[in-house]
Amino acid sequence: MICITPNSLEKPLEVSQEEYDKLVQMKERGWSHCNSKEEFLAKLHYLRGGLTQGKINEIEFLEKEKKLVINHWNKGS
Repeated sequence: MICITPNSLEKPLEVSQEEYDKLVQMKERGWSHCNSKEEFLAKLHYLRGGLTQGKINEIEFLEKEKKLVINHWNKGS
C-alpha cells in the first residue's frame, strides 16, 4: 500500500500499487486534469517523489505542481 497523504496523521489515504499506477497514468484531458481527489493526491505524491529522487528539477516541479493544484481548485469552483 502507498500512503498518498504522508503528512496526514488523522486521515491517511492509502492505495494499492496497482491503483496508484493507474491514477498517475490517467491523462484523458491532460496529466494535470484529475477526476477525483485520489487521482489528484496520487499525482501530487508522484510529482514530489520525482523531485526528491532528482528526476525533475525544482523549476519544472513548481510549474507542474502549480498547474495540477490550480486545475484541481478550479474543478471545485
